[in-house]
Amino acid sequence: MVVLDNSGNMHQVRLGLVKPDTNLVGEIIATNLVNTEPNCHVSLFFGLTSREKVEWILQKGTEIGVSGFYPFLSSRTLAQSSSVTSKKLERWGRIIREAAEQSGRGRLPELNQPRDLTQCLDYLNSAFPLGLLAWEDAQGECETLSGALEGFEGGSLALLVGPEGGFSSDEVNQAQEAGCRVVSLGRRILRMETAAIIFPALVLFELGIL
Repeated sequence: MVVLDNSGNMHQVRLGLVKPDTNLVGEIIATNLVNTEPNCHVSLFFGLTSREKVEWILQKGTEIGVSGFYPFLSSRTLAQSSSVTSKKLERWGRIIREAAEQSGRGRLPELNQPRDLTQCLDYLNSAFPLGLLAWEDAQGECETLSGALEGFEGGSLALLVGPEGGFSSDEVNQAQEAGCRVVSLGRRILRMETAAIIFPALVLFELGIL
């Protein structure tokens, strides 16, 4: 069987002792580096929403290659409380782990507690060399995705996707003050859970590491 150790290694293991209700015992017969991890760490900031949509974003984002998830609260998010039960966090973590195993990821994406958008922007400003915000109301004032990524040399990248009601203009201005660049995902208006998957996929494709 194949064992992933969350440090970028993949071990081929031959099972030896298999008994009910006991730990499995095996021998590592080969170890290789996992080649599925993108060399750019893409973190996804998304508006906290319904259970089904959050779980979809975590699952599909993990499969695509997102390295960190940062749910946030803003003026238009469906949820207005950052309180999340330990049971729900455990379930979210399990969804990420299973998606990482299914897609052969070398490392588990980081899952963060929900925060207020202002707190997320403060953190983004200090921790990421580049932040991109997808906004459907830009009306020609935004950059193309390829233009915003031009000259980006890798490392860490933050992507922001608004909630069902989108970002307000004040929130966009606040994000720009924190160093974010506004980009468009195309002419069609996407559902937030669609944008949350399309956005990192397009970025990783533009960077040649999808």
